Amino acid sequence: MNKKFAPKIVSFAIKMALFTSVTMMQQAYADEENIDAKKETRDNNIEYIEVTSRHRGESLNKIPISVVSFGLEEMEKAGMRSVGDIASASVGFSMEKGYGRQSDIPVIRGVSWIPGYGTQKASYFIDGVYFDGSIQSLPLDLIERVEIVKGPQSALYGRRTFSGAINLVTRKPTDELSGYVNTTIGQNGNRSIGTGLSTKLNDMVAIRAGLSFDTYDGDWDNEIAGGPSVGGEKTNSQMIGLYFTPSNNTSIDINYVRNENDDDHSVFHYQGPDENNCYLDTRPYYCGVANIDNSIKIGGVLDNDAYGLRATRTHMSFQLKHTFDFGQFTWISGKNTFDLERAIDQTYTGYDQVFSFGFFFGGPYFEDGAAWHIPESAKDSEYSHEVRFSSSALDDRLLWSVGAYLWHKEDEPENVNEFVQEDDNKAFMAMVSYDITEDLNVSFEARRSTDEINSLAYDNLINMPGFEDTSNEFSSTTTRFIAEYDVNEDTLVYFTRSEGNSPGGFNTHEELPSDLVVIQEEEMLMYEGGIKTTLLDGDLYLSAAIYNMDWKKQQLTDSFMPDTGAVPVSYTSNAGKTNITGIELQVTYIISDSLNMNLGMSHTDAEFKTLFDSNHCRIISGLSSTECNQPDNLRNFGDLSGNTPPQVPKNEVTMALNYSAPLTANFDLFGRLDVNYDSTRYGHIHNLIETGARTLVNVNMGIENDNWSLSAWVKNATDDDTPTYIFRYIDAQSFAYASRAFPIAPSRGREVGITASYRF
Repeated sequence: MNKKFAPKIVSFAIKMALFTSVTMMQQAYADEENIDAKKETRDNNIEYIEVTSRHRGESLNKIPISVVSFGLEEMEKAGMRSVGDIASASVGFSMEKGYGRQSDIPVIRGVSWIPGYGTQKASYFIDGVYFDGSIQSLPLDLIERVEIVKGPQSALYGRRTFSGAINLVTRKPTDELSGYVNTTIGQNGNRSIGTGLSTKLNDMVAIRAGLSFDTYDGDWDNEIAGGPSVGGEKTNSQMIGLYFTPSNNTSIDINYVRNENDDDHSVFHYQGPDENNCYLDTRPYYCGVANIDNSIKIGGVLDNDAYGLRATRTHMSFQLKHTFDFGQFTWISGKNTFDLERAIDQTYTGYDQVFSFGFFFGGPYFEDGAAWHIPESAKDSEYSHEVRFSSSALDDRLLWSVGAYLWHKEDEPENVNEFVQEDDNKAFMAMVSYDITEDLNVSFEARRSTDEINSLAYDNLINMPGFEDTSNEFSSTTTRFIAEYDVNEDTLVYFTRSEGNSPGGFNTHEELPSDLVVIQEEEMLMYEGGIKTTLLDGDLYLSAAIYNMDWKKQQLTDSFMPDTGAVPVSYTSNAGKTNITGIELQVTYIISDSLNMNLGMSHTDAEFKTLFDSNHCRIISGLSSTECNQPDNLRNFGDLSGNTPPQVPKNEVTMALNYSAPLTANFDLFGRLDVNYDSTRYGHIHNLIETGARTLVNVNMGIENDNWSLSAWVKNATDDDTPTYIFRYIDAQSFAYASRAFPIAPSRGREVGITASYRF
């Protein structure tokens, strides 16, 4: 579409943005919902922020786990507008859009997944309440902090925190009347406006409300004549919070967030079978970096307005805290709803005719492709309740807590060939922490969790011979042990052993055979050692961690061809075992009063230890599906041991510089430069097609005072065009769907714009 705005504005924005080359990411570690950030400032200006990632206050340089957080000021200075922007500026955490804004792929420490198959490995929480689904469209101007906790968190946070947790904390009201208005104007129809207001109504009641509206037209052209627009996004969000303090010992927070999307069809270049360049004598595939120069052809069968995503999410949370003389009681409840309507061109290249299996019986080669362009809808709702009591003993040397958790979800799938499903999770958890000496502490957490899944898929399964005793409950016990030692006032070393659990379930497609229905729970065991220290008289802060994770019963996607000879059915299998070893380093250096730097580096060595795949057997050997399912052939030709899981960058580097100095008596000048590097990602388990390495350069510069801020920015200043996602697919016009093709999601190109805000 290549929407433009006034050349004078573009020129001004470019000049302002390129004027500076200094910016930084001040990665603060933030606290939980109801606790104010408490900062101890040394003479060198390094700030240590109190965090409560383990449900108790701890200083950033003294918390013995890997936690990264971005506060409101950091997000504004960096021009971050989504969790994806935060992931780009983080090491050990990456996230891409799988199919537009319907599904995310959050990858923490090399633990990846394929959307739609298996369960998400890192979960979102809003104000501590579990949030199921994509978070990409939630605008960050409603958010006070984003916290990323790395490594298995199942013992503390529960389900689907297999590799970590991302917690978004909404803005809280201030004692005085306050508010903000901000607006952004950029290329390609990039427009946003947000406003918020908070005030204290009386000594016991405060209120905060916010609205935001975002649009983006996209900068891609659909080559289908008269076809639908692609890549555009529109978001409308509202938030309101009520905060009660009926006594000095009691607080009640109630928050409601509504988020509405109206998006064009997601963008995919289509790399067809004619570009396959390897295994040409067996089953042709593509080896090397994906080709992003292919055309974009989407739709052309349905009405244009039918394509795309129209979705509404609501989130409501309730939190009560009451402090007794002998401890604190916490009750957290939440409810989420999600309504979706969408239509996807599942040929990903605008085919209106596809191969017909009737050809085998004398019919024509092609048939109508309308079945690959069907509008779909889905609804789901979930609620959760958590209660927790914490206390201390032995002059606070002993800390302990106990709690219980309940979660329920009802899911009405979008595919008419799948089944309505209800999930329930019940858990009991406990924690104990003890100071053995003034410098040595040990802690232990445990959680007993049970998932119960009810669906027609399960009901049908237990009616099959040999499956009558199959249980629909998946139970697990996960633990975490931490030992921490203060070497001196400025140096902490720690060791962690933690377990992760990812829920099991049932493949729901009605055409799958019974032996492919059950999905087992995944298991993770992680060992981590780390150090956090302040050096150079307080001018340098360093945090380093090394870890090893053993991942068993790994959930991966496979395909099955039904006897009907229709479209191949993809399903989830427990096919893999993976070992991940990594190292992470984060450095903050105070260069001068006006300039500081943040540097992050990570190396992730993720490797399949056990994986046999029938599709890989077919690629290597050219044997049929039936032949590749025979044990000897599968073992000889389908062994993927040593390969890297998909969507995992081996190396990540982030560098940020931040500059701030007085410009006039009333205004400060600020500038920020971010350079973020990710090494190549493989598109699938075969490790054949890959994205190539990506380097994103973002520049932001402006002026500000206590009330006003005006900045000009350039995102992706070098116009890096590395694709964000590749998935293995088939060409719908090839004979018996036998030829491989690859839809490729492009990255957003260079964008220039300005942002203005007013605060009071």
